[in-house]
Amino acid sequence: MKGPSKNRLHDYEPEWLSLLVEMGVATKQEAQDAMCRVAQAAIDEVEARQKKRRAQQKKRKKRDE
Repeated sequence: MKGPSKNRLHDYEPEWLSLLVEMGVATKQEAQDAMCRVAQAAIDEVEARQKKRRAQQKKRKKRDE
């Protein structure tokens, strides 16, 4: 793969969780839980960036008034 796909945060093999289950490293439930934690962390990061950007815009708007 040359780079991350548009809908992916990181460049990785799409079946890595299945591979961990097949290797016996993790159960299916553990793999799903890990996937949910990664997704939630990404959502939290995006929301934090949006909140910071809104605060900066609000601060600039007050300053320019």
